[in-house]
Amino acid sequence: MKLKDFLLKARDVAEIYVPCGAFIVMFVVFVAQVISRYVFNFPLTWAYEVTVWGFSWTVILGACYAMRARSHVTFTMIYDAVPKKVGTILCLLGNILIVIALAILIIPSCHYIKFMFFQKTSVFRIPLTVIFAPFAYFLCSIIGYTIKDIISEVKILKSPASEVTKPAEADASQTSTEEVRS
Repeated sequence: MKLKDFLLKARDVAEIYVPCGAFIVMFVVFVAQVISRYVFNFPLTWAYEVTVWGFSWTVILGACYAMRARSHVTFTMIYDAVPKKVGTILCLLGNILIVIALAILIIPSCHYIKFMFFQKTSVFRIPLTVIFAPFAYFLCSIIGYTIKDIISEVKILKSPASEVTKPAEADASQTSTEEVRS
């Protein structure tokens, strides 16, 4: 059980604390760059590099947390227009395509990240691998969360017809039930 707790905390660090820290660093450096450039007429050469790094890590790792929290924007017009079972099947097929596409990207992405070790940033001379490394975590994380969705959709399809609800509706009803309880 300790390994599971460690992995859950590591996931929180990767998906919550690192993006928050990267955003804070990016924001502070951006403000410092604006003040330095427009107040003191002295642009900082390293600020652009830090803001690109901070933005990359914030977006890539923040997207993993958004997937976990079900915060991504989804377009459900087709799912809502068809019967619930058909909508669940379409959602299942879409998620299977996502897993396949991202799984195909894993090996080439890892090769690219490894290749970028030889190229360095212009100011700090940091290997670009450091900037692109979160993408490998992103792929694995999104695949994991999507597989979790696939499993829940298969369970929904196996359930009796009277209980068939779409995963988004199940999450929404669970959330509203939890809100009512508190």
